[in-house]
Amino acid sequence: MSVIKGFSEETFTTGDSSFPLFRKGNGPGVILLHELPGLTHETVEFAEWIADHGFHVVMPLLFGRPLQHPMLGLLKSPGLCVRKEFNNLAAGKSSPIATSLRALCRKLHAERGGPGVGAIGMCYTGGYVFAMMMEAALLAPVAAQPSLPLFQPKALDVEPEALGAASNRADTMSLLGLRFEEDSRCSVERFERLEISLQSPPGSATRRFRSVIVPGKGHSTLTFDYQAALDRGVDTRELVLQHLRMQLLDSNGSASS
Repeated sequence: MSVIKGFSEETFTTGDSSFPLFRKGNGPGVILLHELPGLTHETVEFAEWIADHGFHVVMPLLFGRPLQHPMLGLLKSPGLCVRKEFNNLAAGKSSPIATSLRALCRKLHAERGGPGVGAIGMCYTGGYVFAMMMEAALLAPVAAQPSLPLFQPKALDVEPEALGAASNRADTMSLLGLRFEEDSRCSVERFERLEISLQSPPGSATRRFRSVIVPGKGHSTLTFDYQAALDRGVDTRELVLQHLRMQLLDSNGSASS
């Protein structure tokens, strides 16, 4: 029985990496990566919202315990610095966990079909989707307030050549970025780097990178500060849903074969 009500639970293993997965819903696959506090009730509520809107959502448990209190996750966060799967500080270098997450993209696409899958990274995991974009199965990546590497507001936690490979893809892969205007943990310079690094193919209508900026202060655009975004006239969840539908569903609202 799953420890998260309404979700099935299994273990995903690839290479020497293994972590639990929690799944729910029908339709094309979407990977939801939890933020630094862990797999909190707020993240689960967002996952249920995605599933209720026509997608099969998969939540990997990357660290912490399921449904742990956000404060507990923050108090334990220094321990993440010594784990080999995560890169907290080095600029221009992706975390090794991205290799496993690319494999998860392939597995999910094989299971769910359609043109591809989506992936949503938030805060600590926001930049993981940058390296995942090298995977052909990933067509709808979302980077919500990507916060790594720490203390380097202009840097990205991915190799420049990986971004170059993503930019040169021949398909319609498109990255949606979300941040609050006055978020010091996810600076405007970071999004400017993405804008420069991810260029649309010549003659293509595909926008490799599209950003949404919520006015004012805040951080968690899709969970803890979602109501703040709504209060300022920006429905960040609805924008993510539109992105997923545009990239993963055909004009009839069903997955392509």
